[in-house]
Amino acid sequence: MAHGPRPPRITPVTPLFLNSAADSVRPRVLIVDDQENVRVAIASLLNKRGCDAVMAESGPAALERVRAEYFDVLLCDVKMPGMSGLEFLSEALLLDRDLPVLMLSGANDMATARDALARGAMDYLRKPIELDELDSAIRAATRHRRHEIEKQRAEKLAAESAGQPAQTLDLRGGPLDGRRVRLEDRRFKLWVVVKQDGEHVWAAVNMPAELPADTRLLGSYRLAREGPGMVWEPQPGA
Repeated sequence: MAHGPRPPRITPVTPLFLNSAADSVRPRVLIVDDQENVRVAIASLLNKRGCDAVMAESGPAALERVRAEYFDVLLCDVKMPGMSGLEFLSEALLLDRDLPVLMLSGANDMATARDALARGAMDYLRKPIELDELDSAIRAATRHRRHEIEKQRAEKLAAESAGQPAQTLDLRGGPLDGRRVRLEDRRFKLWVVVKQDGEHVWAAVNMPAELPADTRLLGSYRLAREGPGMVWEPQPGA
């Protein structure tokens, strides 16, 4: 019995958006404390736990960094000279309302804790604090932060792509030659990476800034300038 040609395989694509400092595997933490020995000790311990911890000695100095850089979490002392931790909390959230802020205090002051939470702090932690507890709080805040960023990106892309039907495109050349993909957004390239569990295809506008461990980038497919489909561009040195 004769059979017709088998249809090309549709290659699954993961919508992975790796376009900002938020895509770093390491949680990025800003430690705000006027006592140098305290902030240096906390930063050293967190860096050993796999964080990217940076420091600021005052509220105003920390606000300058928040304006200029991405952070997953702010870790701030309540009592500081000049701008207090609570004042800094309010100002920081005016700059980035979704930024998780963890307040640290050596005093068992429920009124201050309630005030901090009312102003938008994610948590209020007592000093001295166990490193495991602090590490757990920072990683929970980082997961929350990155989930919200991913959700906002997805909502933005959905709004921009509204009314534009997904396209099925042929891949030309490279490791996936002859396969087909469904592409939701024509701005995307398809980045082909190899992990221990096999070959993966990620959709993103820009080249991944930082890849997970044990992952190697082979190259990308972009929309062909002539004719339908996507053409292969190998990564230099791959």
